[in-house]
Amino acid sequence: MRIDLFSDLDNTLIYSHRTVLEQDKVLAETLNGKEQSYMTRKTLEFLQNAPWIRLIPVTTRSKEQFQRITLFSRELSCPYALVCNGGELLICGETDPQWLEETRSILAQELRALASAIALMERMAERVRVPSGLMAYAVFDDPKEAARQLRGEIDGTLLHVLYDRRKVYCFPGAMNKGAAVGRFKKRFPTGPVVAAGDSEFDIPMLNMSDLAITKRSLAKSVKNPNTVPIDDALLLSDGLTGVLERLSQRDFS
Repeated sequence: MRIDLFSDLDNTLIYSHRTVLEQDKVLAETLNGKEQSYMTRKTLEFLQNAPWIRLIPVTTRSKEQFQRITLFSRELSCPYALVCNGGELLICGETDPQWLEETRSILAQELRALASAIALMERMAERVRVPSGLMAYAVFDDPKEAARQLRGEIDGTLLHVLYDRRKVYCFPGAMNKGAAVGRFKKRFPTGPVVAAGDSEFDIPMLNMSDLAITKRSLAKSVKNPNTVPIDDALLLSDGLTGVLERLSQRDFS
């Protein structure tokens, strides 16, 4: 049995330096010489010793942000990664031009609407980043309120606005992690698909997988009947490795 594990990164496989980790941890990412994120040693060693799992990171991070996580190119062999919420495919660290061209073709109408949304965001924030021209995000003191304002101004039929603890993101509605996994499956042979994630960004990917693994608090929003909820008090990565370990003991169908 071999499975393809499409996994979110932040707060799913890796954790910010601001997160208190009681477990033994391994440095995952640095920025300007400062430690930024970690993976628990338990998670790293499990993935290193599970050749039956092909890990494909799927993240809202840009290519540059993803490449800061050197753990995925050194300690773990991940030749494929989906960045920019799935709009950009990296193969051995390089952008796949065919995938990017296809993304821009699929999203032509949405990207025109995104240009107007970026102009709005630039009036609301000091700095707006637009990775690969596919999405936009900015840091806000009150991201919930900023997201509310932005949603009131944009075409919600074409664009989605989501936020986390620090940032507001605006991206084409058709550019989501579930659509990216579907495109990946059409282009590359895959085994059964397991998806893992902790936030609203991950719901499309969780819904289209053969097995979804997520926090209990998010599981109620996931429509996939094959969803395994992990207690919110636990690290998602610890719960994830436990589920995968049990999968290795039986046939997966």
